[in-house]
Amino acid sequence: MMNKVRTIFSALCFCLLASVALSVAAQSAGYTKLNVKGRVQLEVPSDWTISDAEQRRRVKEFAEKVTGVATEHVASLSAQSYPAPSRVFVRVSFIPMEPPLTQADVRQEVLANKQQVLKDLADVWREESPTMWAGMAKYGMKEVGRPSFAVEPIGGQTALIIRYGRTSSANSAETMRVTQYHVPLGAVKALITLSYIEGDPQATAAHNRLKSSIVIR
Repeated sequence: MMNKVRTIFSALCFCLLASVALSVAAQSAGYTKLNVKGRVQLEVPSDWTISDAEQRRRVKEFAEKVTGVATEHVASLSAQSYPAPSRVFVRVSFIPMEPPLTQADVRQEVLANKQQVLKDLADVWREESPTMWAGMAKYGMKEVGRPSFAVEPIGGQTALIIRYGRTSSANSAETMRVTQYHVPLGAVKALITLSYIEGDPQATAAHNRLKSSIVIR
């Protein structure tokens, strides 16, 4: 399973980031429904800031500068709460997988030995995350607490999940809680990253509503 985990989590620390194809499908009751490449659907408050292609390109370049690792993909969607400094963020990327890995493959591996899947995931994170943290430290951000790993459903699909905390880039006294949802979909994986400021009731509520709106095809 380790090789399959490595396939799923290739460049796992640096995937902020695939070609842009974002469509606005509908808007109602103060929320905007977004359909990202026909594969991930979610809703965000209508007053949130949705980054355009140029902004997403700059995010990619900044991530490369922070981590020191080149990436080949730009986020398909990047949105954040308003007003700044933002308290909640969401990014959606689509990353090619070679060899392909289907949802059926993931479920089979988890059913056969879930604890081994989680151990392999933790091992890959331990190997690769120090580079990310070293890059973030240059900008005053550091890890808070210990990461956790899980296999959970999201949006109707099975995801391999990494959760961790880091200091906020806007206020080092605050903790940003980050969750990466890695969702294999055959020849690509969807990487959905949700982040919010810990201890902020409004941010927590917005995060929870956003997560519950996600549908993955």
